Amino acid sequence: MRHRVRVLTISALAIGLAAAGCSKTGNGKGEEAAKDQKQSISIDYKGTTPVPAPEVKDARKGGQVLWLADGNFEHLDPGQEYVGDALSFSTNLFHRTLTGYIEPTEEGGTLKVVGDLAVNAGETTDGGKTWKYTLRDGLKYEDGSPIKSADIKHGVARAMGKYGEQGPQYIQNALDPDRKYKGPDEKGDGDVPGITTPDDKTIIFTMKDPHPEFPELAVFPTTTPVPAAKDTKDKYETEWISSGPYKRKEYKIDNYLILERNPNWDPKTDPIRHQYVDTIKADFTPNRATQTQRLIASQGEDATATMTSNVAQENIATVAADPELTKRVLSGRTPYDNYININTTKVTDVDVRKALIYLYDKDAAIKNAGGSKVAIASTTITAPNVPGYKDYDVYKAGPNGDVAKAKALLAGKTVPKLSYCFANTANGQKAAAIVKTSLERENLIQIALNPIDRKDYYTTIGKKGTTCDLMASGWGADYPDNQSTLGVLMDGSQIKDNGNQNYSYFDNAEVNKKLKELALEPDRAKAAKAYGDLDQEIMEKYAPLIPTVYTRAYTLVGSKLGGAFLSPNYAQVNLTNVYVKA
Repeated sequence: MRHRVRVLTISALAIGLAAAGCSKTGNGKGEEAAKDQKQSISIDYKGTTPVPAPEVKDARKGGQVLWLADGNFEHLDPGQEYVGDALSFSTNLFHRTLTGYIEPTEEGGTLKVVGDLAVNAGETTDGGKTWKYTLRDGLKYEDGSPIKSADIKHGVARAMGKYGEQGPQYIQNALDPDRKYKGPDEKGDGDVPGITTPDDKTIIFTMKDPHPEFPELAVFPTTTPVPAAKDTKDKYETEWISSGPYKRKEYKIDNYLILERNPNWDPKTDPIRHQYVDTIKADFTPNRATQTQRLIASQGEDATATMTSNVAQENIATVAADPELTKRVLSGRTPYDNYININTTKVTDVDVRKALIYLYDKDAAIKNAGGSKVAIASTTITAPNVPGYKDYDVYKAGPNGDVAKAKALLAGKTVPKLSYCFANTANGQKAAAIVKTSLERENLIQIALNPIDRKDYYTTIGKKGTTCDLMASGWGADYPDNQSTLGVLMDGSQIKDNGNQNYSYFDNAEVNKKLKELALEPDRAKAAKAYGDLDQEIMEKYAPLIPTVYTRAYTLVGSKLGGAFLSPNYAQVNLTNVYVKA
């Protein structure tokens, strides 16, 4: 999933139809400790997870939770969501899915994939080519109408067309590998490939190849039900129908979104969520520094607030030195690896791309971010949480880069000014200044900064033919398999007109062939090692991006906010258990 450039450490993988591993938090003791964190994952095929979700100790009803963000969501249409903050916020509160995560509240706990709308994580009798889901009894939308299997079918169908261009493509590609189906038209859904709904409570997915990972794919809001009669098309970004514990009350773009209780949500149908507070307000106006100051003060409505960003760089030392503030800190490893993507269709000389890697000053970037509490130098495409992660450093540029090696690579070359695109936030501007200063050392390269509105950022850089030469991005594996990292970020055969995640626009026939072979390899442990080797090969031969940092979370919550814990998937506060303390 995309990281809002500002989500698990995996143990040995045996993905088949069994367990895999993933991470929650580190222990703050540095890079190796962060890389060594392990956490188990379980998949509930039998449907034994308790419903309703067990009550949270000391939780009480009433009040408001404030969610502070430094900009609006890029998308809230379930088919279009692919940024961690939107995925976390929406699936916790109003976009339910066929399966879902019960995330551990403590380090070392087990991440569970369970049936959400469905009674279990799915049933297969043919190794994962066919998956059957049965919906729970009593499911309703906010207006009291029943949730039906046809609504999930319509949700997937619309995600196979224009209303899924920006979202994950796993389910769509599995059902329709040739992508001939273009989504619903004025006559309806038509013949949606691979989906049947024999009755209102049953939906069956049939695929050409086995997909044992399907329960983890069904966690995405690709499977959020959208009733065709209430599909507002383009307006669904702001006018959706809720299937979760909260519904939209007021949405003022770029200012705030207020959610209120959904009276037709029944906790007896939901093993994941609670409905303790009356309202949840997402405030899109403050930047990170303002968020931090408000959380430190923890006055008025800010006493029940959380922030989507880390503590501002200038405040980390202050917070870390204050015992009362550290009680309110949530910290740990995240699943994200951050990059500067190099547009290989525009920067075609591999020596220039390698020179850019040598010029980048990672130590300056880490200090700018706030130090080792929030960032660790990265040298790979794959994050340490992904199965088969290979710890290598092809360029050995050191913490500050190696200007001499960059100079040698650029000798005799004329490099045009390069545009660096980034999300236009206060934090994005600070990071961009580091990029410009680093890459312009000794006047070897000239950089033009190109800020893009936060809510439009990934949509803009995901357009084939983008004018950006360099682009800030971040990625967290969508499920514990490197197919959801290298298979997404480096497969040129998947490049399309819109909604790309391969921001380097890297398209190499040999690499594409290897990725296709690895995707079909039944022995996922064998595939994991091969992915690690391929990661190194791509960086060594082609240099399609600059790995910058593996991120860590270091965030504050208000003094009166209860039930808050760090999500291992999204590195933000999980909102399913939150309440206002007495």
